[in-house]
Amino acid sequence: MNRKLQIALLCALPTLAGAATDERQPLDMQYDAKMREVPQEHLDGLCHVRVTVKDERQNKETVGLSFRGALLTTDMRTWVANGLSDLRNFGAEVDTEEGVPLPAGGGVAVEASLTRAYIWQVGFKIFSMVALKARFSNGNGLIQEKYYRAHGDKTNMWGADSEYVDTLNYGMNNLVPVMAQDLVSLCRGVPVEQYSYAGPPEKKPK
Repeated sequence: MNRKLQIALLCALPTLAGAATDERQPLDMQYDAKMREVPQEHLDGLCHVRVTVKDERQNKETVGLSFRGALLTTDMRTWVANGLSDLRNFGAEVDTEEGVPLPAGGGVAVEASLTRAYIWQVGFKIFSMVALKARFSNGNGLIQEKYYRAHGDKTNMWGADSEYVDTLNYGMNNLVPVMAQDLVSLCRGVPVEQYSYAGPPEKKPK
């Protein structure tokens, strides 16, 4: 057996051995802007953005499986709201308070619905997928609806719950720059493409 594989399996034994007795706790869904592969870039033309979030996943209890069983979650809306609040690092003014009207000078309301957040594992690699439906509107009414899908991935080093959260954060942080770029047009009331996919940047061969 390959020595590296032997070492990896030995490291995984405590996790696997505890699977039968470990009572699973919900993931601590803390948004982390540092878990990113796409750099934050200031964009000209962004306006005030009001974000509200709904959780419209069919399964609101789990986000996939690990070696130890189902990955449980609680309310994901705060995690999505905090992720979309990262739009401020691209140049937008962002508020996430429900019921707050758009400022008199204009802006865009973003009604974001989380339709899917899922994690799966292949060997020692963790993958995540995040899907949002967004309704963009301004003082003149609805501009458009748009669908976003993004994925992230990382190597599972320790089998810790935080690594699964990190992988979801990679997915969210691949999605936010695409929405930020869309808002450059949407802030002017100009529609954009109705669907976008965002993944890790392609690695150039050495």
